[in-house]
Amino acid sequence: MLEDRIAKLSDVQKQCLRLAASGRSSKEIAPEVGLSHQTVDQYIHRARVTLGAENRRDAARILMEAESAQPFKQFELKPSRLDDPQDSAIVDLPAAEPVTLVERIGLPPIGGKTNDLTVQQRLYAIARIAFFLMITATAIIIISKGAFVVLS
Repeated sequence: MLEDRIAKLSDVQKQCLRLAASGRSSKEIAPEVGLSHQTVDQYIHRARVTLGAENRRDAARILMEAESAQPFKQFELKPSRLDDPQDSAIVDLPAAEPVTLVERIGLPPIGGKTNDLTVQQRLYAIARIAFFLMITATAIIIISKGAFVVLS
């Protein structure tokens, strides 16, 4: 059943998912496949729907696992060393990016990463940003008022 869904994917959709699996954003994928980043988003969205995945990461993971999986041979003799990395179905994850101050505070990432948040998660992120801005504005007002008191 999964093989049928993967067979429905076009070559461009598979290529976009492979590049997404390596941690690239749509803006980074676009020049490599010769499309705009909006078109890349559409290809990935359609592939996600076809595969029945929740988000682009899941769709990329499903494709990578399906492409790296090897059919099981029932009566095959196994070698004594089973930890051979060539037979492993584990896909290497991209190296973790360094955590920035913005991420430590809990604010959403800045820049071209596509967001796949639900409506509730988006509202929560907006509320966190508003709270952070309110604290920052209050601090600026207090500091400037203190400066005026000291200088006058």
